[in-house]
Parts: sequence; structure tokens; C-alpha cells
Amino acid sequence: MKKSSLYFLLASLFSIIMIIVLRWQGKELIQPSTPSGILALEFANTPEKLSTVLSVWNKEMVRNNILLDFIFIAAYTWFFVVGVARSTAQWTHRFMQQLGAAGIRMAFLAAILDITENILMLQSINGYHSVSSLQLTWYCAAIKFMIVVILLLFMIATVIRRLIIRN
Repeated sequence: MKKSSLYFLLASLFSIIMIIVLRWQGKELIQPSTPSGILALEFANTPEKLSTVLSVWNKEMVRNNILLDFIFIAAYTWFFVVGVARSTAQWTHRFMQQLGAAGIRMAFLAAILDITENILMLQSINGYHSVSSLQLTWYCAAIKFMIVVILLLFMIATVIRRLIIRN
């Protein structure tokens, strides 16, 4: 097995394990008023929404979920860096290679946005928030998720191209 394949496998397993851990640990965050779990806090961009979300949650459980998310950030950043690098290496078109190089930088940007978002959410659950900080949390989450979708699409496009070339 090539080193890059092994790294990609390990990064994938690490990410999957962290998704399972976060879902298991945060299962009580899924309530009728917060069916999306921790996403409800990430996208609570007004004091009223924040109050509604926090009124049904155990603050310590939320804090622990956010702290675990810092480990997940490392996992998914590793996954995207290795996955996008492997995908980029399969393209011969200069534009796609440049897109892949930008994608690797975007993976790090997503991590920075997620770290910022987590710090802001920790402050919010402790009562230190403003309308601006809640909106910043929302923007960090939204941009992070857009980056993740773009990176996944790049990797999927690479796999589809590879399957088409093989046939």
C-alpha cells in the first residue's frame, strides 16, 4: 500500500470515528426544538435563537461536544488535505491542479473558521456574546460548510473522472 493511500485510509477512519463519537456524545442535543443538534447553536445568529437553543440543553454537554469538535477539526483537516492532494495528483489539467492546491489551503481555512466558531460558541454558552459575535459564529459556520462541500465535490469529481477513464 502506498504511503498516501495509508494516510488517506487513516485520515478517513479518524474522521469517521470522530463523527460517531460526536453523534453519540451529542445525542441529547437533538431535541424537538433543535432537531439539527449542535448545528442549532452554530446557526443561532440572534440572542433570541441562542436563548431558545440553550434553554433545552445541558450546558456541560454542549461544552463537551464543542471541546470534542476540536479533535474532529484535526481529523477532517487531515482527511481533506490528504484527499485533495491525492485528487490533485490525478489531474493533468493545470487549472484542476491549481484548483486542488487552492483546495488544500481551503481545508486549512475551514479549520481556522471552525476553531473560531467553537471559541465563539464556548463564549456564547457562558453568557459572553453580542449580536455581532453570534452573527460571526453564523458566518464562520456557513463559510466552513461551503468549503467542505466544495472540497467533497472536487474529490468526488476526481473519482468520477477516474472511473470514466478506466471504462
